[in-house]
Amino acid sequence: MHHNSLSIDGVACACNALRKAARAMTRFYDEVMEGSALSLTQFAVLRNIARHEPVPLMDLAHVLVMDRTTLYRTLKPLEREGWIAVAEGKGRAKQARLTAQGRDAVANSQGAWEEAQRRMIGAFGPERWAGVEAALGDLVTLAQGSQA
Repeated sequence: MHHNSLSIDGVACACNALRKAARAMTRFYDEVMEGSALSLTQFAVLRNIARHEPVPLMDLAHVLVMDRTTLYRTLKPLEREGWIAVAEGKGRAKQARLTAQGRDAVANSQGAWEEAQRRMIGAFGPERWAGVEAALGDLVTLAQGSQA
């Protein structure tokens, strides 16, 4: 019997399988969004800021399931491009908000993101996607609960 060091009892590493899927999905969305102002990651971060703004960076890190260091590295180019402004908020906690240029970048990328979303879910199947989306939410909750 062939032994795969990334499996236990013939089951592939859950983390590796999810990371491969995430990389493939990101690549697909980035390719569809190639002509727009933003990459998928930039678009997702900016949309989350827009939904919650002004958003404390700690809250944004929680929503995006990112550690603070990774979030700060992700935000720096967005700030450099003039798409977001980061300033002190309540109790000196830093907060992010979209600038006018950031709103324009999101608006200009929205159609490409919708096209990627339509193509992916259309090919995969809306019902199957609903099940995967629910399962992914459960996995996030499970993994975060295990970090205690």
